[in-house]
Amino acid sequence: MTSLNILKKYKLDDYTTPLYVWKMLLDYLDLGKNTIIYEPFYNDSKSKTYLGKLGYNNVIHENENFFENYDKYEYDIILSNPPYSIKQNILKVLHQLDKPFVLIVPTAIISKLYVKNIFGDDIDKIQYIIPNRRLQFEVDGYNQKRCCFDTLFMCYKLELQRDIVYL
Repeated sequence: MTSLNILKKYKLDDYTTPLYVWKMLLDYLDLGKNTIIYEPFYNDSKSKTYLGKLGYNNVIHENENFFENYDKYEYDIILSNPPYSIKQNILKVLHQLDKPFVLIVPTAIISKLYVKNIFGDDIDKIQYIIPNRRLQFEVDGYNQKRCCFDTLFMCYKLELQRDIVYL
């Protein structure tokens, strides 16, 4: 089974990030509008549209296998809501790339030993942005009324003023 097939295997990996979540994050980060964003996990393709609505038009968001194409593009930052079932593999690749990223991940990631093992001496480059409410996602084209898990923004190499930021 290829990595792309693994991405499609788990229905719980098909959570689309709504516009308001991207807005919440980008209002805080205040990236320049010319920032080149790589959103490597395609799902239903809405991320590029939503980021464009916020004025970010330099977005790479293609329907392709991340594990085969992660080093194909030039970009400034990765912003993504990755498939949670393979997040350890994704984090390994992102650490190898050593480029800034922000991932929407379950809050439990804070306590996972594998994060320390993956990032090693670079663990101090990880910071977290905690939203002021539980994020809701779109599933099968519909807005969820209540997500059953809490999430946060896991940041790498962003040099935020604090290691834990509360929105």
